[in-house]
Order: sequence, then structure tokens, then C-alpha cells
Amino acid sequence: MNTNNAKFLFEGISADVVRYLVERNDMDLQEAISVFHNSETFAQLEDFSTGLYIESPAYVYDLLISELKNGKLVQ
Repeated sequence: MNTNNAKFLFEGISADVVRYLVERNDMDLQEAISVFHNSETFAQLEDFSTGLYIESPAYVYDLLISELKNGKLVQ
């Protein structure tokens, strides 16, 4: 997969995860963006070598929720 396709998937997943945080966790948009962008989950998603960008947004959201509950990313 080329870098442009990976970036496209990354952006789509990011948008969906932020939307899930707003809808499912009653966060406002700014808080949801901040929570996600400051997470280890986001760092893993942004690192294309992990392959996380090919997973579904729901899977990435579940990882984030697990990280928030456990204080660290648990895969």
C-alpha cells in the first residue's frame, strides 16, 4: 500500500474515532480530539509500520477505550 492510501485510511479512522468519542462518551469535539491525539493508540495508528491503519475504526476505538480504562495501551 502506498503512503497516500495509508494517510487516507489514517485520516478516515481518526475522524471516526473522534466522532465515536463525541457520540458514545459525551465529549465535546475539542476534548475528543485532544484525548485521541494525546493517546498511545493515536501514536500507534500514526506509525504506519504497525499496520493499525488497516483495521476498522471500531477496532481502533476499542483499543483507545481500553487504553483509557487501563492507563496504557493493551493489545
